[in-house]
Amino acid sequence: MSTFNIYKQSKFPPAFKWQALGFMRLEWPSAFTGNRKLVTETYPPELEPVHFVAAEGDLLISYAAIIRMTLEHAGEAYKVYGLGNMLTFPSFRHEGYGTQILELATEFIKRSDVDISILFCQPERKSFYGKPGWQVSRSPTRVGVPSRYRTDDSLRMMLFVSEKGREARKEFDAQPLYVDLPW
Repeated sequence: MSTFNIYKQSKFPPAFKWQALGFMRLEWPSAFTGNRKLVTETYPPELEPVHFVAAEGDLLISYAAIIRMTLEHAGEAYKVYGLGNMLTFPSFRHEGYGTQILELATEFIKRSDVDISILFCQPERKSFYGKPGWQVSRSPTRVGVPSRYRTDDSLRMMLFVSEKGREARKEFDAQPLYVDLPW
């Protein structure tokens, strides 16, 4: 019987970590180049990852993680969870595992103290992420700083969690968002 669990970084079972990393290397090889070629964590521990797992025993079926950060936007600081590394192994796709992991992560985020949550995806995934309440953000995402950046073409979707976050929705749609890297 499949189980669904949430793990903080210090409690994330190594068997799941290595399966997630292996699949990530296959799915997103460009994220594992240069000085990231030998990365051994799904996300740096200082970002306080929280891992969402669907498994059958020690076999990872579906996975996602969130990372915690503070982002500056339009002169204001926001507490943020970034959702990323969403994956379901191919032999388990279209069986609802990814949907359940997304719902588990989304509910965790909604019960947290963050202002907003952000994910980056391909445009064809818009309806998948939209079902539990993620909304498309209309402004561009820029990787870098205002004086030096490149525009990221991924679709940015957001959850507006706190009152502060909900009040800033128009600013997030009107002003470009600057990030170090899309997660």
